[in-house]
Amino acid sequence: MTNKSDFALEMIDISKSFGNTVALSNVDLQVKKGTIHGLIGQNGAGKSTLMKILSGLYPSGTYTGQIIVDGKVAELNSALDAQSIGISIVPQETTVADTLTVAENIMLPEMSRNPLKVYKKSGVVKRASEFLSSYNIPLQPDKLASSLTLAEKQILMIARAIYLQPQVLVLDEPTSSLTGDEIKNLFEVTRTLKSLGITTVFITHKMDEIIELCDSISILRDGKIVCQIDRSGFDVDELVSHMIGRDLGDLYPPQHRVGQDAPVVLKVTDLVVENPRKPGQPLLEPFSFELRQGEILGLGGLVGSGRTEIVKALFGHYKILDGKLEVQGNPIQTRSVSESISHGFGYITEDRKAEGLFFNLAIKQNFTASIIEKLTRASFLQKGEEKSRARVYLETLQVKPQDLDASVSSLSGGNQQKVVLGKSLITDPSILMLDEPTKGVDIASKAEIYKTIVEFAKAGYSVLLISSEFPELLALSHRVIVFSGGRNVGEIASGLENEKELMLMAIGATKS
Repeated sequence: MTNKSDFALEMIDISKSFGNTVALSNVDLQVKKGTIHGLIGQNGAGKSTLMKILSGLYPSGTYTGQIIVDGKVAELNSALDAQSIGISIVPQETTVADTLTVAENIMLPEMSRNPLKVYKKSGVVKRASEFLSSYNIPLQPDKLASSLTLAEKQILMIARAIYLQPQVLVLDEPTSSLTGDEIKNLFEVTRTLKSLGITTVFITHKMDEIIELCDSISILRDGKIVCQIDRSGFDVDELVSHMIGRDLGDLYPPQHRVGQDAPVVLKVTDLVVENPRKPGQPLLEPFSFELRQGEILGLGGLVGSGRTEIVKALFGHYKILDGKLEVQGNPIQTRSVSESISHGFGYITEDRKAEGLFFNLAIKQNFTASIIEKLTRASFLQKGEEKSRARVYLETLQVKPQDLDASVSSLSGGNQQKVVLGKSLITDPSILMLDEPTKGVDIASKAEIYKTIVEFAKAGYSVLLISSEFPELLALSHRVIVFSGGRNVGEIASGLENEKELMLMAIGATKS
C-alpha cells in the first residue's frame, strides 16, 4: 500500500471561496515522487486558484485544508516560503527582467537571497552557461532578455525555475508560446528532470501533450477533482468527457450539405501575394480556389506554408501583385482593411493578444469597435444602441461573465476568443476568415466556438478556416485545400479518417 512518503506533493481537502463563490471544494491532489503529473481542466475549473495556494500567493488561513511536501506539513505565506521547501512555479505570464542578461535572470533568485555577496559577471555567465548546456536549453547566457522572443522568455522562466533545483516543479501552460521544436525540447528537459528525481506538475488543456508526456493526471472540474488516472488508463474520449462533464460525441457539430450547385461567393484566380520584406517580389506561388455559399473551406498546412498570408491578403493586410478576385461574380480589390470589410469579409487573427483585442476596454467596447462609426450620431456615441448590439453576441456566444462592462483583460482565454469572434460577426460579414480560432482555448469553449462557426455557415454565410489542429480542420470543413512551402498542393475531402493523408500532403510527401 502506498504511504505518504511516496508522494512529493499532497494537497488535502483544499477548499477556497471568494465571497459566496466556491472556487475549490475539498480538493485532494496527490503527486508521486519523480513523476510527471498532468493537471487539466477547463478555464475556470480552479487550476489557477489551486496553484496560487501552492505558490503562497493565497497564504495559509485564506483557505482550508493541508499542504504536505515530502511528507511534511507546509505553511505557505509567500512565494519565498514555497521556494524554501522546494516548490518552483512557472506561471503563464512572462516574468523576466528585460534589463538583465539571460545568465543574470537565471541566477536572480540566488542573488536576491544573498544581497551582500559580490557576483562577478564572468562567473555568473560561466555558471549559467554550464547549467544551460547540462540541460540542453538553447539560450545564450550573455544575451539581454529584452532581445528574446516571447517563446525564448518562456524557456528562460523555465530555466530559472529548474536552476533552483526544486523538489516539485509546476509548469502552468508552458507550451502556449512555443513552436513544435521548442515543445519537443521542453519535453526532453522535463524527462531529464524526471530521471534526476524531480517531480513535475504539468498544467495544460492540450490533450496530446498529456498523452505524450504525463505519467498520471488529475482532472479538475467546477472546483473539484473528478478523477485521477495513471497512464495505463489514459483514453482521450474519457478524459475529455471528465473535463467537460458530458460525452465527447457532440464536440464537433453535425455538418450540413453544400452542393456543387451552391452559388460561388468568392472566386480567387491566379492570385499573387507580395512579400512584405521584399517589395515587388511574390511571397507565394499563384493560387486559385472557389468558396461556395454556406461552405466551410479549410486551408490546411504547416506553420509557414502560406495559409495565414492568403487570408491577410484577402483582408487588405498584404498587397496583391497579380490575379483576380470576385465576390458574388463581381470583380473586387482588397487594398485596405476597410475596403475588404465593405466587400463582406470578416477576419479573426491568430494572435488575439497582439491584434484581436483592446485589453484596456470593456467587453461591449471590444464587440462594437469595428462598427463604432455606425453607432455614432453627430459625433456622439449612441450608448444604448452600443449596449444592445453587444448584448446579442454576449448572449449568443455565452461569454462569461455575462457583464458587458467587465474588462476584457479579466476574461479567460476561451472567453476572450469568443469576444474576438463576436467583434467580427457584428460587422455581418458574408465571408468569415478564421485563423486558428480555438488557439489557446479549453475544450468546452472550443465546442461552443465550433457550434457558432457551423451555425454561421448553415445560415448561408461562407467560412475560410485555418487550423493547425488537423482533426478540427477535417471535422468542421466541407473540404480542405492543402498548402506546402507556399504552394497549393491539392485538395482533400473532410473526415477525421483523412488526417494522415492531410499530414503527408502538408509535409510535401504526396500530392492529391
